[in-house]
Amino acid sequence: MSTVTLATVCMNVVFDKKKNLEKYFRFIDEAAAKNANLIAFPEQSLQGYLHNLGQFKLETMEYQHANAEVVPEGKSTQALIAKAKEKNMYIIWGMTERDKERYDVLYNAAVLVGPEGFLGVYRKVHQPLDEKHIYFDGHEWPVFDTKIGKIGMLICYDKSFPESSRELALRGAEILVMPTAWPLTTVGADYKTDYCKYLYDLYDCVRAAENQCFFISSNHVGVSGDHEFFGHSRIVGPNGRVIVETGMEEGLAVTTVDVKEQIVKAKTIDFLGLCQLKDRKPSTYTMISSPIKESR
Repeated sequence: MSTVTLATVCMNVVFDKKKNLEKYFRFIDEAAAKNANLIAFPEQSLQGYLHNLGQFKLETMEYQHANAEVVPEGKSTQALIAKAKEKNMYIIWGMTERDKERYDVLYNAAVLVGPEGFLGVYRKVHQPLDEKHIYFDGHEWPVFDTKIGKIGMLICYDKSFPESSRELALRGAEILVMPTAWPLTTVGADYKTDYCKYLYDLYDCVRAAENQCFFISSNHVGVSGDHEFFGHSRIVGPNGRVIVETGMEEGLAVTTVDVKEQIVKAKTIDFLGLCQLKDRKPSTYTMISSPIKESR
């Protein structure tokens, strides 16, 4: 496949799995009408993201446990597999996954399905703040070989760590997809000057540029609990430039690209012929995977 059409969703999410799934289907239908080959939805957009990230609340844990699903046997995953086959499309979404063997173990997960069915799941490695009380950490960085290219997934806070995207790129990922629930610093903050918004924009572009691959982010929008999400779901090219984004409103961003051609261009013409993965010097990075010793 030479060119592919990529789509990412900016979505207002509620604590109602049925309503969120219905919205998924509307966006998938809209993307299919634009011949999309892949669509990405935000972090925890099936069940709803935590309302109070900085303050643990038992009712939030109770809700997530009550609405978690096993993957891929769960009803929502099965419904999305059927939709992916119907529309001949790859679908990535964020959800609360229940461990098959241990009923009490939950993961903040991103799931990938496609025309061929269930492809796999990524479990969030880096857990911030109150997520630690509810979810278990993931420990793997899988890359999935699909008809549109090799896909690696990360979730929200993961993109703050350059090692996350680099690990996926070294494993061959050409398209990095990041479901996220990235808020402003405070509700009502000016998103044009807000620091969290600044970091969100910075990381999207840097992670694409430093790995010379595509980076897709899909974010929430609107106020939920003590967060105000600002949207700006986007697709960034392997040269680190934003190709298309939604802005601060619910909607769909779509673009058609030649994945392999644009990656080659990024590694040749765009940056003076410099290929950053090739030019690495791993033997000199002696501290990169060592735990920090200083106390905080």
